[in-house]
Amino acid sequence: MKKLFTLLSLFVLIGMSANVFAQGSQQTVTINSTRNYWVNSTDGTTQDDDHVDNSYTWAVYLWGGSDDYTAGGWDATATAATAGTNYNFVGSSSGTDVFATQINWLASGSYVVEVVESNGTTGCTTVRRFGITVIDLDLLVVTRDHLDATLTADGTYCNTDEGNIYGDDDADDLNSSTGVDPALGTMTFTYEITLYTVKGSTVEADQIGDALSSAGWKFTAVDASTIPTSGDVTWTVSGGSGTYSTGGSNVITVAPGTSTVTITAEIQNIAAAAEEDYELDFSIAPSSVLIENGGSSSTDYAEGEEPADYDGVTDTDSHLNSSYTITVNPIPNTTKVKFD
Repeated sequence: MKKLFTLLSLFVLIGMSANVFAQGSQQTVTINSTRNYWVNSTDGTTQDDDHVDNSYTWAVYLWGGSDDYTAGGWDATATAATAGTNYNFVGSSSGTDVFATQINWLASGSYVVEVVESNGTTGCTTVRRFGITVIDLDLLVVTRDHLDATLTADGTYCNTDEGNIYGDDDADDLNSSTGVDPALGTMTFTYEITLYTVKGSTVEADQIGDALSSAGWKFTAVDASTIPTSGDVTWTVSGGSGTYSTGGSNVITVAPGTSTVTITAEIQNIAAAAEEDYELDFSIAPSSVLIENGGSSSTDYAEGEEPADYDGVTDTDSHLNSSYTITVNPIPNTTKVKFD
């Protein structure tokens, strides 16, 4: 008898564990994505013949993330999600043979999607529910100067040849490629661009490469830099695919599992008779921060978009989407000392 009781207890525990496990979040999606949902179909496009002429009603509820949404009476106490704020149905969400629907997710959080199928002849119903987790997208741009210090405001610098000492053996024009010792050097500035899945987070576990390692992403950096006519800058991109050019709309794509892209600007120091500054600057519009995570296509980047106000200015709780402006002043192009 004891052995039978133990076996029965084990089966009950297994059943309870399976039930609890099954009621978790079944899908993680990114904000501003539109995803397809269906029942009674293998591909979401053709309904199984046995269900033709049945009616369907789809609904979305707010969810605490852990409560059992299959429990009796759960919907009586649950709060319906708000269309236009939390989500939107794209197309029909109820009616005869509406076995498939699309949902555009507008706000981060935990939700339950419900579909009620009613038999077209008898009116008997079945309710299906499953959990969804919607995560944010918040891009952080960190600007580092030539000493690798992190900027918290725009920065202005003299170039690193400031204070050099030149004698009579050096050319009159300090920009000369020969006859100047020490020759004018370079300065390198670094920009680290990291995508997070929680607004304002700086926790590594919230970075896209950790939180959603299957998702590729991309962004467009619109450059607004000014380069002196006698100057030169070399841009380098690492961690992502794409090139960067001064004044360009630079599209950078990032492979799944990668969270950070680094852009470096190496400038050639110059000497100038008048003010002739470098100004390094770019911005990234939230609308250009896009996610590719499967969905109905493997290349459309339609599975998420950074919210429009997550630029660190409109919504100050979000990260800054632009670099701080770096201004580099030249040294004076002082000639040799003349005398009579």
